[in-house]
This record gives sequence, C-alpha cells and structure tokens, in this order.
Amino acid sequence: MNTLRNIILDFLLQLNFSETIRVIIADTILLIGLLVISIISYFIFKLIFKLTIKKAGLKSNTIFMKGLVESKVIPNLLKLIPTIFLIQLIEYIPTYQAFIDFILVIVIAYFVIKINMSIIDFINDLYNKYNKNARNKPIKGILTAIKIVIVVIVVIVVISNLLGESPTVILAGLGAMSAVLMLIFQDSILGLVAGFQMSANDLVRIGDWIEMPKYGVDGHVIDVTLTFIQVENWDKTTVTIPAYKLISESFTNWRSVFDNGGRRIKRSVNIDVKSVKILDKELYDKLMKVDYLKEYLTTKQTEIDQYNKERNIDTTVALNGRRLTNLGVYRIYLTEYLKNHPHIHPEMWRIVRQLQTTNKGVPLEVYAFSSKTSWGDYEAIMADIFDHIYATTTYFELKIYQEPSGDDIIQRINKS
Repeated sequence: MNTLRNIILDFLLQLNFSETIRVIIADTILLIGLLVISIISYFIFKLIFKLTIKKAGLKSNTIFMKGLVESKVIPNLLKLIPTIFLIQLIEYIPTYQAFIDFILVIVIAYFVIKINMSIIDFINDLYNKYNKNARNKPIKGILTAIKIVIVVIVVIVVISNLLGESPTVILAGLGAMSAVLMLIFQDSILGLVAGFQMSANDLVRIGDWIEMPKYGVDGHVIDVTLTFIQVENWDKTTVTIPAYKLISESFTNWRSVFDNGGRRIKRSVNIDVKSVKILDKELYDKLMKVDYLKEYLTTKQTEIDQYNKERNIDTTVALNGRRLTNLGVYRIYLTEYLKNHPHIHPEMWRIVRQLQTTNKGVPLEVYAFSSKTSWGDYEAIMADIFDHIYATTTYFELKIYQEPSGDDIIQRINKS
C-alpha cells in the first residue's frame, strides 16, 4: 500500500504539484480505491453466500440450518467485511485516517447492533418452532429487553470511545443527569419505550384499522413513529396520539380480522313468543318440501316417534312426549342456510341460537363470519342474510316482534 502511495506521489511530483496537494490527491485516490474494492468484496462474498451456504442450507433437513440461512444473521455479518477491510488499510492514508476512524466507530457500532438484533430474532424464531408451548410461554419480551440493553451498552461504548473517556465516567454522568432528563424528555422517553414495545410485540402497523373511541380514533394507521401514531379516520380527519397511549390504554386492532379472512356477523332478530307453536301435520308436510330440512325432519321425527313409542306416550295430546316446534325447526333451517351460503366462512363458527327472552320476544341470534372482510362487502352480506330471515319467518308461521306504531294504534282504536 505504501509503495502504491509513493508511486502516485512521484507521478504528481512530475506534474509540479506542491507537497500538500500531492498528499491530498494521493490519499483521496487511495481512499476511493479502498471504498470501491471493499464494496466489490462485499458483493463477491454475498454472491458466494447465496450460491453455496444459502443454497445448501435451504436443502438441509434441519430447522436450524434453514432458519439460519433465511435469517439476517449471515447477511449482517457480511456487511462487516468492507469495514474490516478499511480498518486494516486506513493507516496507509494518513490524511483521512482520523475522519475515517470516527466514521468506522459509528459504522461498526451500527453493524454490531444489527448483528445482535438478528441473532436474537433468530433465537426467537427457533424457540417458536421447536417449543410446543411457545405460544403460551413467549420469550419475546425478555429478548426485547436484551435488545434494549445491547443498544444502551453499544451507545455508551461508542460515546466513550469518541470522547476518549472511560464508560464508567459516561455512566456516572448519565446517573447525575437522569432526573433532569426524565423531567424534560418525559413524553419522548415514554414514547420511545412504547415504540420499542409496539415494534417488539407487533401491536400496530401502517395500514391497520384501529379504534380508540376515547380519543376519537377510528380508521387506518398512516404513520408510526417512536413517539406518536397518526390515524386517518373514516371521515378523512387525521388524529395524532402519543405512542405510549396505545401501551397504557386499550385499543381495538382489526388486523386479525383481515388476516384470518373472516369478519364476524353477530346480530339478532326478535321472534314474537305468541307465534311459537308445536309443529302440526300440515306445517310439517309443508316444511318437508324445503331442501335444507328434508333430512333433518325425517331423522328427527323418527327419533321422536321411537322415543314416544318406547315410553307408551299418548301422542293424541299435543303436550305429551317430545315434539318439534316451528322455532326449533327454523333455527335448523337458518343453520343449514348459513352452511350453504357462498359468502359465509366455512371454517369459522356458524351458530343460530336463542338468547334470553325479553319483553320484546325471543331474540334469535345469527353468529357467523363473512368470507369477505371489506366494509362494503361485509354490510351487503349481512343485509342479504337478514333480508332472507325477515322474508322467511312467515313460512314457518312465526312473527317478528315489532312495537306498535302510531298507525297500528289508530287502526286498533278504529276497529274497536
């Protein structure tokens, strides 16, 4: 390296450059050359990694090897190669040595943090894949705390190196200033901690639909920083809230709804109690023509007849023995209707159930998940289902409870 520098200096001497200019030009040429060579060496090692180690690791049958080559551990380690190359040769460029040393300290610290973060993430991935109880006993919180400690240690070491002081001196100074710093930067510190927690636990991402009624938040997240969250509401207004509010208080995130591909439908209709009755032969024959009910009615009626026969029950009286009711059969019909609905998620809960009877009748609740999660599609699917419910109750000789309106009262008065 010295020989090359001397060659350049001799060449510049022939061009009648002064000593200072010659040194600056020679060191600049060498620095540019070192940077180019270091970058080229990085890409060469990266290509070798992809063609050899990564290729072999992906073909491996072990989770460890596959996880290692798919993680960011090795790529982050490869980024240290240009830095190490510069460290070894920068002493031959005295003009820029002090400046480059300063930059290299910061760059190395950054890569050390990146490498440690990727190793910790790799450990977390391995834990989740190997440990069957990983979901019940996650270690992500502990690893996040380790990440924070590593960052703090690296930052203190870098500052002490740049200032030429011992790390203990920096720690002592920080201890004396901690009370003042906490008071002045309280919101920033809380936001910083909250930002780390949200990032580590993946609580909020850009594009998530979140709700916090207390702060008027109901819309999509458009920006996430370490100190604040910005949300665009459905009415196109923008709300900015401190990040620590999402940690200290509860909020609703609809991301899992869209990720799972099912949005819950939970709505009930009130059936007039006076319209509930035991199925007579006429209504039974009528319902036997319904495709969704043929199999159920045949099987259930056979079971009921056998039950009543074994116990010598007098079936001439409607109250004796077991009987089918129009409300019970209607429940089965709606359940089958949901099972065959093209936009109801087949792998999620589908239930039609009775709720506690009130002074407004028997609430019949539909609990299911639509396979389309966008707001417009979801509302349309739910409306179609309940349109069908409103239209089919009369076929089962059921009535939907509805409080009397002014016209109903007037008609009753006129009739009387």
